[in-house]
Amino acid sequence: MKISTVYTKGIGERNEDAIVVNKGEDIFAVIDGATGLGGLSGAIAANIIKESLEQESDLSLLERVKDGNTKLHQAVEQQYKDISFEEIPKYKRSSCGISAIQIHRDSKGNPAFLEYVSAGDCMLFLQFSDDSIRQVTYDHLDRLDLTAISKIEAKWRKLEETEPIETLSPEKIKQKQTEFRQEEEELLRSNRNKLNTYEGYGIIDGDEDAIEFLESGKIPLIAVKQILLLSDGLKVHDHRNYPSKNTWIQSADKAFANGLEALEQEIIETETEDPACIYYPRLKQHDDKSGVLLTL
Repeated sequence: MKISTVYTKGIGERNEDAIVVNKGEDIFAVIDGATGLGGLSGAIAANIIKESLEQESDLSLLERVKDGNTKLHQAVEQQYKDISFEEIPKYKRSSCGISAIQIHRDSKGNPAFLEYVSAGDCMLFLQFSDDSIRQVTYDHLDRLDLTAISKIEAKWRKLEETEPIETLSPEKIKQKQTEFRQEEEELLRSNRNKLNTYEGYGIIDGDEDAIEFLESGKIPLIAVKQILLLSDGLKVHDHRNYPSKNTWIQSADKAFANGLEALEQEIIETETEDPACIYYPRLKQHDDKSGVLLTL
């Protein structure tokens, strides 16, 4: 089995993503840490779940994630010594999305089936021997992020009516992007407070409710030739004037065809050319990027 990975920091001070390549137990994962808005670093959650998947254990994949969620609860309580976990607003908690798999082998040592656990906007794809692609997981965060992204995009379009973007200095563009995002902080907090609810999305945040919103299952590896795990930092971006139907499938297709590094390079070039997130609307210039590609 051939394994390739990507693990690159975005614009933050540290990479809040994590990847797992546990060859001994055939466990692989991408984990996308989310810093609380005005709260705890997402790296806390990402690293705790990473440790749970890497340590030697007889627990199943799902039980490892559950155990990591319990440890995250304890770690957060240690950070906030004066208040209980339940009193911490959801938008301030350290949380993480995940796409994790464990490959199980037959008596001859060949990959037979996989177990998977998923939450948030980390994605799992399979490519079959005829090159067709199956998107196993679903990005519930995308529609919430779009509510804020669309509002920011509308502000840029309104500004363009009086001040064409081409006439603005880089300093003015950066200032306006910061201003537009700050104006949507209340919406961003509202979206974050929908974590682990049926109006929002599933995420690992240390709360017992998180377990009820995990996706998990078992898939026989019939005619599967490649397995792909991606964090949302490796999703190709839509141009504001030429929206696509499914950028996740486009991302998977590029990774399967050309490799993770080629996908990453294409995305970074797009982000570098559009630092204020104007033409390819998004919430930050460079997000953390993590991916694992397995060729069976």
